Amino acid sequence: MNRRFVKTVTSLAVAALLVGAVPTIALAETAAPTAAATEQQTEKTIVHFINSSKPASLSSMVAYIANPSVYVKDGVSYLRIDVQQVYDVKITVEGKEGTKVAEYEATVNGRNGEQKVTYFTLDYALTDATKVIEAEASYFVPEYFTEPQKHGIYISINNDIDASIKELAAAIAEAKLIAEPSESLKEALAAAEKANSYLTKKDELEKALKDFKAVLQAEPVAVPVHYVNDADASKLSVMGTYLANPKTYVKDGVTYFRVDVQQSYDVKVLVEGKEGTKVAEYETTVNGRTGPQQVTYFTFDYALTDANAVIEASASYFVPDVFEEPQSHNIKLVIGEDVEASKAKLVKAIAAAEAVAEPSEALQTAIKAAQESNSYLLSNAELQLATEALIAQTVKEVSFTDVTTHWAKEAITNAVATGVAGGYPDGSFKPDQSITRAEFTKLLVEGLELPASSSELSFTDAADIPQWAQSYVKAAVQAGITTGYQDGSFRADGAITRAEMAVMIVKALDLELEEAEALSFEDADSIPGFAQQHVATAVKHGLIQGLNGNKFAADQQASRAQAVTIILRALAPASLTQQ
Repeated sequence: MNRRFVKTVTSLAVAALLVGAVPTIALAETAAPTAAATEQQTEKTIVHFINSSKPASLSSMVAYIANPSVYVKDGVSYLRIDVQQVYDVKITVEGKEGTKVAEYEATVNGRNGEQKVTYFTLDYALTDATKVIEAEASYFVPEYFTEPQKHGIYISINNDIDASIKELAAAIAEAKLIAEPSESLKEALAAAEKANSYLTKKDELEKALKDFKAVLQAEPVAVPVHYVNDADASKLSVMGTYLANPKTYVKDGVTYFRVDVQQSYDVKVLVEGKEGTKVAEYETTVNGRTGPQQVTYFTFDYALTDANAVIEASASYFVPDVFEEPQSHNIKLVIGEDVEASKAKLVKAIAAAEAVAEPSEALQTAIKAAQESNSYLLSNAELQLATEALIAQTVKEVSFTDVTTHWAKEAITNAVATGVAGGYPDGSFKPDQSITRAEFTKLLVEGLELPASSSELSFTDAADIPQWAQSYVKAAVQAGITTGYQDGSFRADGAITRAEMAVMIVKALDLELEEAEALSFEDADSIPGFAQQHVATAVKHGLIQGLNGNKFAADQQASRAQAVTIILRALAPASLTQQ
């Protein structure tokens, strides 16, 4: 007998309290005995137990129902289900209790591991199996409630919509991310949300999905676009200054590129040799060469042959006071993937490799290959491969006079090869030298690529923060990584302690704090109160370790070696998987 149990547990608060024994479908199938009576049974039965107050979701009570099937006897359709006998669960269908036809025990995965539970097999006579059926589930958990709780349920039989409703829900979520939806999309979204229900018939749901996807595809959506210099693909075209709000949309199977073109200097853009279709016009204020100025933008649509390929384009302009005739730039358009971060990592790795004092022929070859890969025309994956290949060769050749036998040699060489840290002109790294708060902040901000901030610093000693460190401290403050000391100072030139370093790295990674009781160091009591949970968290995730004698040494000045090690551990995903 072929049965199918459609099971999705809605994450309701009360269900979280209830679920004590949730059967797996395969386990329940094998455990269920053959029914005592042989009935005329359908070969395939799809049953949905629907949340009556939220029809786009299934009821949490499916956790206690197994092996639903439908059969016909004497012209009457019957629903047969196995009901788990925990928490006094009772199911009524169309206001009636079921007829018990069998009983069996099965092993299920409960809250405390595997456990034995009893199932009652119940039959319910149905008025009309082709329509939505009203039902109700009740249960009672003595330690949580003083009286039985009830859930309204709708039962839908053989309405095979799981794939469609999942796809529609995903499309709805995608539409809701669009910042400024058009009126047509708003209307389509409302219709889609109305259809997004397990009560909707299959043909109606599939039509709603098709109609909504058509409107969604035709909605211009902002996309990352690189306007690449045709002569040097490692650079962007200056013409990108005059282009704004790039978007794409699909209509009648054709992908269109929409862009706003600033009407200064008679700028004209051709895409694949064709002019665009003007669809809008507006005025706005921009920062021009002489300060803020009012400019006009024309919005153009361009039909694309293949939006996934590199697209040939050109831009022309004319500045009367500078040129005698219009100037033209060839441009390559790359749509859909922002590679700025990957490209920046490659550039940093190239700089680190070029800093090697006596590069081998192999490293020189690797540097040349990396420079050739430094292109906006490559994908993130291709840029990452190029970066990794260069770093692997650079690591072999990074050498410092004072790290040959140092415990952090591997971390130091990797940090230098990736551009996270650098050595000194005399060929040393000074691994055991203390590191200042400003220096560690720079390492942290650059290593984790934190966004820049233009906010002014409010520390009482802001004027004493070195100019080279100002932007890094601003970024750290904006990210909530540092707030300074209680007296309002930052103390940029002060040596950072191991406790302070742990606090900053945990804040930078936004990790959930562990309880201080988890600390097992002999000197745990000497860890400052403000840092205890952060140290416990850093230790749990393998970001920092103790010193000899099971000591943490919270107030000890952190060394350069310790600093680059904790940064590299933060950059490695594996360091955050220890749970």
